[in-house]
Amino acid sequence: MSKESSNEREIPEGAAGASGGHGRPSGEHGRPSGEHIRPSGDPAGGLPPRADRPIQVDAEQLTIGELDLLAAREVLAELGARGSAPLDSLDIDGTMTLLETIVGLEGALESLRARTAVHLEDAVKADCLRREESPRPAALVARAEASRALKFSRAVAGRTLATSRRLVRSMPGMISALSSARMLPQSAHKVGSVLGPATPEQRRQVDAILTSRLAELEGCGPQQWGDEAARILHALDPAGAAARHQAAKRERHVTVRRTDHGMARITALVPGIDGARIRKGLDVAAESARAQGDRRGHQQIMADLFADALIGRGDGIDPTTLDVGIVITDRSLLAPAHADAALVEGFGSVPYDHVREEMLRAAQAEEDTGLALTIRQLYADLDHGDLVAVESRSRAFPAALTRFLTLAHQTCRGPHCDAPIRQIDHITPWSQGGATSLDNGNGLCAACNQKELAGETARVVRDEDGVRRTVRWTTRHGRSATRGAINLDPLGTYRRRCA
Repeated sequence: MSKESSNEREIPEGAAGASGGHGRPSGEHGRPSGEHIRPSGDPAGGLPPRADRPIQVDAEQLTIGELDLLAAREVLAELGARGSAPLDSLDIDGTMTLLETIVGLEGALESLRARTAVHLEDAVKADCLRREESPRPAALVARAEASRALKFSRAVAGRTLATSRRLVRSMPGMISALSSARMLPQSAHKVGSVLGPATPEQRRQVDAILTSRLAELEGCGPQQWGDEAARILHALDPAGAAARHQAAKRERHVTVRRTDHGMARITALVPGIDGARIRKGLDVAAESARAQGDRRGHQQIMADLFADALIGRGDGIDPTTLDVGIVITDRSLLAPAHADAALVEGFGSVPYDHVREEMLRAAQAEEDTGLALTIRQLYADLDHGDLVAVESRSRAFPAALTRFLTLAHQTCRGPHCDAPIRQIDHITPWSQGGATSLDNGNGLCAACNQKELAGETARVVRDEDGVRRTVRWTTRHGRSATRGAINLDPLGTYRRRCA
């Protein structure tokens, strides 16, 4: 869980320019993925390129041009509260189209909310300056006003203002993708949060790269969106990664919050490698308990072991050897000044300096830390940065291939899912001639590995250039989403050097 100061000071930014157009892949039914049908039949709803229609706002009306938003809200509110016979009579395809359009409306409204919140902040600060108040009280007043309007706590309102400010002023591609529902609001704000320490120019550079890769990122969850932004920022500014890591490290903390029905949620912000070790230790111990006949669920055992270890109840976790994989490029090892972010197995990207710091600490420790280093060579495709390929003749994925896929995929490759990988699935089932290979393997969580039971199919597809491999998931009723592997070279450095 990230923690961001709502009183942060940022480098002043200018207004962002309009984002350029980017091609979209066609969906299974001939319309671009992420595009939603509107009453006019025009993907843009018949609006001019810039929505500069007059806005009328008072106690009784809210209109944008000829669009009466209050009347539209009343209709939608009544339909949501009471339902209707026409809604109940929609067939599956019509219901899916309505639901997709609602998601599109949420994206458009969230982008408008971000712009409106930033405008409110600017207007309140300008009013405070006219009152000859200093900048800090002005920021506090703006946050308080935003808190009331957004119905958020002041802390949450402050974080929302910060991410909205970055999206609106420095990331035209992301705000455009949000407005057209090519990314979810959670993903947009996650990217805005990750890029908090970056300069406006760095945000624009990351925004341009992410925008150029929208086709491959549309099916990703918020965590991978944030991971991609972090990896690109690290590649653009390796020297600043260490400082950003140290600043984030100073924010480590633990929170304990009450949840429903007598339960509590414990959250700890710790360095990434420590987090990966904790998860792996609990995971291995839970697997061992299940193998010995424990009838509790895997996650239940992990939670119980976590509590036992902290409060000294029971036997805790037995010491064991944990193999935590870290993927790091040769460039990072041989030329640290141009280092890429490292990938921690099942966790995600961490700054190269964090890995180096852990290695040095273990090497300099007087006592035996039990830390051993084993180096394996992995090869990435120069064109798209994916790890490449090995094959097995068996039906079950062997241990080495399972490990390779886990390193290549990091988290579940199901659409919009960021859960840890629990199983390796044949994309084309073995019973239908699918090979036990890297190209036909997909790291999935337990829920996403029930795709056949849920009426879903998956197949390997290539991008518009016929190069990058992705997996297209299709539901029984024809809705599609794509998801690919982790790109270990987000800036295309190796490809440019070999061109």
